[in-house]
Amino acid sequence: MNSAHSHTLSVQQHTHQQRPSYQYLVSQPSQLDSNTAYPLVLFLHGRGEIGQDIQHLLEFGPNAYLQQHHLNAICITPHVPEGREGWAIAELISLLDEIEQQFNIDKSRIYLSGLSMGGFGAMNLALAQPRRFAALSVLAAGDPNRLAPWSLKTPPRPVCEELYQRLNYLPIWLAHGLKDEVIPAEFSLELAEKLAHMPRQAMLQTTWYPQHPHNIWQDLYNSPSFWTWMFEQHNSDYHLPTNQQLDLSALAGDYGNQQDYVTIANCEAQGLRLLCKDLQDNELSFNLYPVASDLAFCEIGCLRFIKQQQGPTQLALTRLTLLDKFTLDNTN
Repeated sequence: MNSAHSHTLSVQQHTHQQRPSYQYLVSQPSQLDSNTAYPLVLFLHGRGEIGQDIQHLLEFGPNAYLQQHHLNAICITPHVPEGREGWAIAELISLLDEIEQQFNIDKSRIYLSGLSMGGFGAMNLALAQPRRFAALSVLAAGDPNRLAPWSLKTPPRPVCEELYQRLNYLPIWLAHGLKDEVIPAEFSLELAEKLAHMPRQAMLQTTWYPQHPHNIWQDLYNSPSFWTWMFEQHNSDYHLPTNQQLDLSALAGDYGNQQDYVTIANCEAQGLRLLCKDLQDNELSFNLYPVASDLAFCEIGCLRFIKQQQGPTQLALTRLTLLDKFTLDNTN
């Protein structure tokens, strides 16, 4: 398959932990120079594209822009298959690892962007590996912290500042339609306000569309100035460790009671993991990324360990979209 302006398209299959993961589109300049390290764009689509023909993704993000323009970059667009509800951060990390081995990538210029569900996925991926990316753009999404209270019709929680301080050195562009009927604009507006008041060392760009509903991505992704801004950003910290070297293994154990519980397990090969069940009693397992001595992050949220002077340690699951009802005590 060939696209306009000398880009070649192909469909590839990613495997994660010896299991099929995402199919993904690869768009690359037709004449790759083996001596040139290319920027990489990772684009995450929204919920409406789950399970559709992967060719449908040509209408979104960098793929749509490439129909009329040229980007001297390699663009990767993974596809969520039917039967899955969202983006798996661990799988996206292993996909990036694979792409960096397959192509000559400029690791100081890896860019991350997503819309709607993909915007939440992009935000969570950036939170998991903040030093990996040169710029982050989130369209029609915002703070994932707002998802569970919003869907369960409970009061919203404030932005978790300790978590978002991880992004202080990452240039960010937030965009939202102020008449969005799918994801409230407050998800982005509140996050932008909080980020602006943090001691940030990188640019924070915002675009609010006063008359737009949910679909703002056609306007923003079709704008040459957006891509100019993105490719101007460089990441001087790409060589540093992507995760903080914090040891939270002492917090491993079972939290809760026989009816409602989660397990924090210290796995030799995979490190600290959250083992739990969703509201349909399906077993789940997620990698944990330490943020602070009492805070860990995984792809569905943020866990805070509350140490008490007397009594067991409490585990508050503060941003988990699937486990929002829990506030649990360690039974060990």
